[in-house]
Amino acid sequence: MKTHSESEENYIKALYHLGGEQPVSNGDLAQRIGAKGSSVTQAVKRLSQKNLVTVVPYKGVQLTAEGVELAKSILRKHRLWETFLVDKLGFGWDEVHPLAEQLEHVQSEELVERLSNFLGAPKHDPHGDPIPERNGTMPPVLGTPIGSFEPGDTVRVVRVEDAGTEFFNQLDAMNISLGNAYAVQAISSFDASVQLEGSAGSFWLSQSMSSNIYAVHA
Repeated sequence: MKTHSESEENYIKALYHLGGEQPVSNGDLAQRIGAKGSSVTQAVKRLSQKNLVTVVPYKGVQLTAEGVELAKSILRKHRLWETFLVDKLGFGWDEVHPLAEQLEHVQSEELVERLSNFLGAPKHDPHGDPIPERNGTMPPVLGTPIGSFEPGDTVRVVRVEDAGTEFFNQLDAMNISLGNAYAVQAISSFDASVQLEGSAGSFWLSQSMSSNIYAVHA
């Protein structure tokens, strides 16, 4: 039986993205959700009555243990659906986020577990983000920003942040995808842009690009 509205689940997910298990200010929450302060106040009140959040004086709104559990459940569904859409239906990694946001509100736990089993119980989604396990255990977050490496390092891309369609289009244009290896040739002391060399040649990444691409030593 459904006990939380889609709007309430969106607030819970936003709180987890912004602060994890730490307090989040009402202003930051309102900006993330795209709602007025009065609407946020009413939503927080409803969530508090359901024991999903608590208000911490002078700090903001904090998820309870029950709220964290719900947030991880929503993330699990979202990232499993993203994996299904990319791996089984052929959607591009720039297309799946808005679709998964619709599908993440499915309430059937049996459907979610069958989906996970069908996909082979993946640990990470197509962007490299960890998929929470059924019991709430979170697989490790992969990689560090590619700009944190040193010239001469060889790195392998393991995760990218969802920074919008233009970002993913640029990744595709540069032939950057998960699993690809690159040599770090230079890092600009002027603007922190990163020069990489891959199978298609050498190219530069802006600081804003490189901050959203995560890698490990290859």
